[in-house]
Amino acid sequence: MTTSKIAKVHWLIASTLMMPMVGLAQEYQFYGKAEIQIAHTDKGLLRYTEMGTQIDAPFSRIGVKGKHQLKPQLNLVYKYEVQVKGFEQDDTNNPFAARNTYLGVQSYLGTLLVGRNDTRFKYSEGKFDLFNETQGDIAQVIAGQDRIGDTITYVVPKWYNTEISMTYAPKDDANSQQSGYAITAIYGDRSLQTLPYSVAVSHVDGLNNLVASRAIGMMKMQNWQIGLLWQEAKNVAETKSGHAFGMSVQFQHDAWRPKLQWLRDTSELRHQGSTTNYSVGLDYVFDKSANAYIMLSRLSLENSSDVSTAVGLKYLF
Repeated sequence: MTTSKIAKVHWLIASTLMMPMVGLAQEYQFYGKAEIQIAHTDKGLLRYTEMGTQIDAPFSRIGVKGKHQLKPQLNLVYKYEVQVKGFEQDDTNNPFAARNTYLGVQSYLGTLLVGRNDTRFKYSEGKFDLFNETQGDIAQVIAGQDRIGDTITYVVPKWYNTEISMTYAPKDDANSQQSGYAITAIYGDRSLQTLPYSVAVSHVDGLNNLVASRAIGMMKMQNWQIGLLWQEAKNVAETKSGHAFGMSVQFQHDAWRPKLQWLRDTSELRHQGSTTNYSVGLDYVFDKSANAYIMLSRLSLENSSDVSTAVGLKYLF
């Protein structure tokens, strides 16, 4: 056998051995977020931070997601994701926390997921929250940003730029012994990638002891991104109730992203009394995976207030 024929045989053997690996690589994806933040908080009234100067890894995480074809037009889909808390010395005994973890099926009839997942009420926020997973997160003052175990999620196939989805929980083991549901309809693109607008309406009843309705509108205009939020909420016992309003604005200039977010809530579901939170920040975007930022968030309660400032670096992989 000539040298060229031997080389061809070796190439064919190597190609055959590599084919399953290539196919397997297309079935799943490892991903995560690594973030480091240095923050100073005056009083520690703000959620997600403590009084004084802290070095944190806010909501850093790792996960794997993918799908496997069971039959033509029928796929098994899954996600397993955990928050990594072990960066801080105090968290070395419990370095992980549960995030979205589910298993389901996907077909021309839609997607059905079972496990721990963001409620579709939370999902409705889209890209409104410019300070997501920081001290300025809308969950600081607005109820309904819940991730719940023992849930069933159903997503209807998208139709004329409209997506309808539902969450049902027979019971929430952590907080309630009753069933609950959430339903959301979104017109446009909640990620503002394929379309420059999104309108979402959502209702939740019983999940995490909450009954609430909300509407969120988002729009991109040239270098501007603007979002508006309205919410009416009460607890199941109807001992607390009120409204929430919010606005977020971001401007893009080359790699710079100055942004502003204002939230007002009167329901007392997250803090005692009416609450106002505003946050200002500046992101520097290196690319789609990495950005640095500085931010300030102020929480105003009826009898007190708190301010947190932070500088951070975030990497998505």
